[in-house]
Amino acid sequence: MKHKILSFLTAFAMVFGIIAAPFVNASAAEATETESVTIHKILLTKEALDAHDKDKKYDGNEIQNIKDFFGDQKAKEINGVYFKLQKLNADVAEGDIDVNNDAQWTDIEGKSGLTKDDAGLKLDTKGLGKGTYRIVEDLKQSKYKGDNGELLAASKAVPTLLVLPVVNDAEGIVKDAHVYPKNTQEKPEIDKNFGKDNDLTTVEDKEGNQKAGADYNNYKANKATVTADIGKKIPYEVKTKIPKDSHYQKLVWNDNMTKGLTYNKDLVVSSDQLTGENALAAADYSIIATDRGFTLVFKQTGIDKIEKAAKAADVEIKLVYSATVNGDAVVDNPELNDIALDYSNKPGKDNEPKEFTPGKKEIKMKKSWDITGDQTITEADKNVVAYFTLQKKNDKGEWEDVKTVEKTEKDAFTVTFDNLDENGTYRIVESVKGYEAEYMEYNKETGEIEIKDHKNTDNPKELNPTEPKVQLGGRKFVKTNNEDKGSAKLERLAGAEFYVKNADNKYLVAAKKDAKAVTDAKAALDEAVKAYNGLSAEDQKGQKGTDAKTLINQKQEAYNEAFKNNATAYTWGEKTDPNVVVLTSDAEGRFEISGLEYKAGYELEEKTAPKGYAKLQSNEKFEVKEGSYASTDAELQYNKDNAEKGYGLQIKNKNVVIPQTGGIGSIIFVVAGLMIMGLAAYKMKANKEQA
Repeated sequence: MKHKILSFLTAFAMVFGIIAAPFVNASAAEATETESVTIHKILLTKEALDAHDKDKKYDGNEIQNIKDFFGDQKAKEINGVYFKLQKLNADVAEGDIDVNNDAQWTDIEGKSGLTKDDAGLKLDTKGLGKGTYRIVEDLKQSKYKGDNGELLAASKAVPTLLVLPVVNDAEGIVKDAHVYPKNTQEKPEIDKNFGKDNDLTTVEDKEGNQKAGADYNNYKANKATVTADIGKKIPYEVKTKIPKDSHYQKLVWNDNMTKGLTYNKDLVVSSDQLTGENALAAADYSIIATDRGFTLVFKQTGIDKIEKAAKAADVEIKLVYSATVNGDAVVDNPELNDIALDYSNKPGKDNEPKEFTPGKKEIKMKKSWDITGDQTITEADKNVVAYFTLQKKNDKGEWEDVKTVEKTEKDAFTVTFDNLDENGTYRIVESVKGYEAEYMEYNKETGEIEIKDHKNTDNPKELNPTEPKVQLGGRKFVKTNNEDKGSAKLERLAGAEFYVKNADNKYLVAAKKDAKAVTDAKAALDEAVKAYNGLSAEDQKGQKGTDAKTLINQKQEAYNEAFKNNATAYTWGEKTDPNVVVLTSDAEGRFEISGLEYKAGYELEEKTAPKGYAKLQSNEKFEVKEGSYASTDAELQYNKDNAEKGYGLQIKNKNVVIPQTGGIGSIIFVVAGLMIMGLAAYKMKANKEQA
């Protein structure tokens, strides 16, 4: 019996050994390590991410259906996200581990990369050993961007703690583990408009947004067009919403104005969400300003403040500033003020322009591209429009624009600036949408300075809202004798002078940058008119008259140019104002006024009639509206010999040798006639008596 029991136990042991061996061997194999960890980046909607249970467990194996697991039918795996594996530093106690404290973690060489092929990033973890690790996403090296420029925002599981080996209750150690950090994707919102509740006069407002201010819903809307005189200040506002949980490392606003607008350098940057110790300060951003706009760059301190506030809610950045309509505004041509936001999860290369003392009268600026390293223009750069502004520092330490040059691919992006003060302090400011300007040092020996432009194609396209528009108008006139259009006797008259009045009976006054330049040009024009008027009627019809008229036209053009270049603002005042505007007809009777707001009720009041003609007894009314400057062929051709300059309103004068009909003129004529007749009768009677 004893031998039977022993035999049974021996047999049992042998059978048990055969049965147990696979399990023992399996456990031994699993116990060694997790050989790989695959990181899958999952994109969820914001609603799904908010609703997702962050404590929901999964067993470390690959999830077969991410839509069901995460409860989001729009969930998807995305590529181009950069992850790296880090090991906990040896001096950190288990109770002190902080997954968000970067100082506790060290990168593991070769254990990083981008998710790709919709299969995540597979890291070889063989040989790493047991311990605590961290998976962290590096936004600066990620290449992901959404179809509409979205970047990764809110995250539930980044950074992620990882304990090796990965173990689950069912199978123990997981040989090939999978982890699933989750994000939403967001992009900023931006809009630009006139300042809210402005007092500007409407030309067109199809969508009713002129007084709405900046509104994110109007990002693509057709903004209003308004009208204004030269000198009118136009208020603008820009709002930018930074989404909650965003991690942007670059926020740059680039604002460019067309030539007819002058930036007033009055930008105010604010945010209601940045308060207390986290309040926005002037040191948190830089502003590079010219007369044509500005570049606003948030520095790292400002970026950090936004990210901190964005942990709790969306952050709104508000920009308020203004521009003034100037004398370069083109009649009936919309003046634009365009802004673009360049944003990224990666830091930019933007820096501030370098100051320099030229030591020369002439310098050359060259623009190069980081793709080619020289001035070679690639296909991607062909449509770029760049503005280069030379500025000089004045005695107050402020920058003043010297010259702005617009360049495109056809111009090769090279600019020469001359007539410089060799010992002055200058800088060159570039403004170009969608590129980062890196300003190089000035080479005093060669007199050259380089600006290198960078464009990271992994970054989303800049956000560019529609812009509101400003227009102004004008009117042309032709001074003639009292003949109708088409008459063979029609004569164009030089030397007539007019004031411009508005409906409030006020006179147009122009403030000037260089009043002497305008005054001298007007005096030269007056002298030319005086010289022509001093000729006899016979000489006026001959070569002397032709030469005198040519001179008048030249002086008229010079006066118009001086007036345009120096008129900084229109106001309405009294006739006695030394800067009151006086319009003078040239040798072809032409004169004009531009830079006026679209409006009815304007009048011309004649100051001086042409020589030999009676002064107008009443003012000539006119209206300025879109198209009135060029006018139509219903009016008199502006140029005598062609229609290149459009048409003008005919202003007739009567010759003084022809009595004016009606009114006081007729009475004076009749009285004078009776006096002559009476005197003749008296003389006849006296002669008879003497006889």
